[in-house]
Amino acid sequence: MYRAAFTSSSTYYSPRWQETWAWLLAPLTLWIFSVSLRYGSYGNSNLVLGPNSSRLFKASSIFVQQIQIRDDDKTGVFVYGFSEKPKLSLETNNWNFSRYVLVGPYRRQGFSLWLNKGSMLRMKWTAHVSDFDDLVVVLYKGQRDLETVLPVTTPTNSIILSNSTHGNAQAEYLISEDDNHYICILNMNPRNIIMGIDVNVSSTMYDTSKAKSNCSTINGFCQLNLLFPKQHFIILATPNNGDLNGWYIELSFIARLVTYVAVLGLLVIFISLILKYMIACERDRPVEEVNRVTEADPLMPASGKAISFTYGTGEEDTESGMCNSSEDLYDGKICVICYDVERNCFFVPCGHCATCYPCAQRYNAAFLGMFGRVEMAEGV
Repeated sequence: MYRAAFTSSSTYYSPRWQETWAWLLAPLTLWIFSVSLRYGSYGNSNLVLGPNSSRLFKASSIFVQQIQIRDDDKTGVFVYGFSEKPKLSLETNNWNFSRYVLVGPYRRQGFSLWLNKGSMLRMKWTAHVSDFDDLVVVLYKGQRDLETVLPVTTPTNSIILSNSTHGNAQAEYLISEDDNHYICILNMNPRNIIMGIDVNVSSTMYDTSKAKSNCSTINGFCQLNLLFPKQHFIILATPNNGDLNGWYIELSFIARLVTYVAVLGLLVIFISLILKYMIACERDRPVEEVNRVTEADPLMPASGKAISFTYGTGEEDTESGMCNSSEDLYDGKICVICYDVERNCFFVPCGHCATCYPCAQRYNAAFLGMFGRVEMAEGV
C-alpha cells in the first residue's frame, strides 16, 4: 500500500523534447511548403495544346529560377516571357478545318482546343443516320476522359450543341473565360457512323510584341531564365498547322534553391526563439513533485523535530477563529492522562491520538505484561 506525499519543490527541468521539436519542425515545415509548390502552383505540367492557341502562365522568380519546355514531337511551340501581364489582342484570328470522323457504336471521338475569353466557336456537321437524336455533339470545358457513352451523362460544365434538321446540324458558342475546350461526338447507336464536321474558330490571342525574351521548341527543348525578384508571365503559342490530334508539351519549373535555404534558416530561427521563450517561462514555475511512500518507511522524520498533530475534531473553529482553554480537553487537544501537555502521540496501527508521548510510554510500560508491547509514534 502506498501513500502519496506532495511536496512543493523548486526543482526545475529542461524540456528537451521542445528543443528536439525545434529542429524537426523547421525542416518538416519547409518540406511541406516545398512539396505544395513543387506539385501545386509550380509543379510540372503535361499540356495538350491545339492549333493556333495562346496560353498564359505566371511564375514568381522568388521561387522559380528557370522555366523549361519539352516538345518531343518538335512541333515548334513558341515561348514568350513578359515582366508585365500581356493583354488580349482586340483582333481575332480566324481559322477553320473540315474532316470526316468515324465513330464506333457507343463510343466517342473528339479533339481539344485552348480558347481564350472572347473567342467564337461555330460548327456544322452532317451524318446519315436514321435516328439523329442518338448522335450528340457536346462541348466540354476543362479536361475530360471519356471512353464510353453508355449510359450517357452530361456534366454541368458542358454544352450540348446538337440542333439537327434532316441529318444536318449547326451551333455556335462564345467563350467566357480562358480554358481548354473539348469537342466531343457521342455515338449512342449500336453501329458505326461517319460524320462530316466543319469547324470555324475566331480565336483571341495574347499580344506578344512586348515580350522580353522568347524561344522555340523547334529542336524539342527550350528554356527561359527568370530575373530575380520579379513576377513573370509566360505565353505558350502554337501556329496553325491544321493538326487537331493535340500537341503534348511538358512544362517544368526549376526551383531557386537559395530561396528555400533562406526560408529554412528563418524558420529555424523563428521556431528556436519561440521555444526558447517557452522554456524560460517553464523554468520560472516550480514543479510539484509526488513521492511514493510505503508503509514500511519510518513515520517520524530523522531530524527529531517535534510536530504537533491535531486529530479528529481538534481543528480550530473557522468561524470564531479561537478556542477556549476550558474546552481544549473536549476538543481533543489536551492529554487525557496528565491534562498538561498537548496530544502529540498516536498509536500504531489503530491511529488513535489521546495522550502525550511521556504518558504514552508509561501506559505502554504498565500494560506491557498484560497485553504485550504497544507500538507508538511521536509527532515531531
